[in-house]
Amino acid sequence: MSAIIRLTDALLNIQGIDAHKFLQGQTTTDFKEVTPEQSRLGGYANLKGRLVFSFRAIEWPAQSIHLVINQSLLAIAKNTLQKYIVFSKAQISTPDTSVIGVLGAESEKLLSELFGFCPTTINQTLSNEQISLTRVDGDSRWLLLVKAEFSETVWQQLSQHATVGSINDWHLAQIAAGETPVLAETTELYQPQELNYLALNAISYNKGCYTGQEIIARLYFRGKLKQWVHRFTVKLSELPALNTVIYDATGHSQGHVVLAAQADAHTVELLAIVRHDHCQQVFLGEEKLPLQLLDLPYMVEVKE
Repeated sequence: MSAIIRLTDALLNIQGIDAHKFLQGQTTTDFKEVTPEQSRLGGYANLKGRLVFSFRAIEWPAQSIHLVINQSLLAIAKNTLQKYIVFSKAQISTPDTSVIGVLGAESEKLLSELFGFCPTTINQTLSNEQISLTRVDGDSRWLLLVKAEFSETVWQQLSQHATVGSINDWHLAQIAAGETPVLAETTELYQPQELNYLALNAISYNKGCYTGQEIIARLYFRGKLKQWVHRFTVKLSELPALNTVIYDATGHSQGHVVLAAQADAHTVELLAIVRHDHCQQVFLGEEKLPLQLLDLPYMVEVKE
């Protein structure tokens, strides 16, 4: 079965002949790899190398790049980039475009039947004048952008063949994929490597300078990364707050929750940044609830 979700994300559009060049000098992403057929994850870092916001970059149509950003950080993202875009042949705007998540093993067939196409490889994007569809990290997960004038029609078409899911469903799929978005509660707290962005192809160490690049590169090349995102499950009937402390057996803080979702009525799955040498026996919050470590779908590369 397929599920569709109205996501709490918004779009920031960078359009013009300098769109790629501008974003190349501002973000962790190699925008030479962003095309109308290829999407990328990425982020914008502050001078300390900590991510202010994260995004998925989708080019639709050519020279018009949409950054899919959590709604809570849209104003910060726009104001930050607006300060520098004045020197480029590009414009910034916030288009009225719907952002829909699609989940489920049967979704590829459904999307192909409704739209006549469906991307099948991770980061692949296929589009027409009305919609843009991107296959994203994880098991059977797509991101659908729909122009405002077609959004209700497309939603009705989808809802006839799919169940309407919740944001929790999308977060659970993100957790399974090991994809950690930067949210209002976690802005400017973590470097991209700590969020496993290298494993998600959301950092380039070969693209040249951007804000925070020197510190981000130093952490990688000197092999000083000690903590990063791990995936856990815990017996709990309500979601822990973001930034809830993760403790070790001696009661010392070893990390914090960065994303959580209800797996069932009595179980929560979460992503937490934890010191790797303490990830096997850790506990959630002041109640010291035992956490069980789960696999991520990728390897985290750490230089020694």
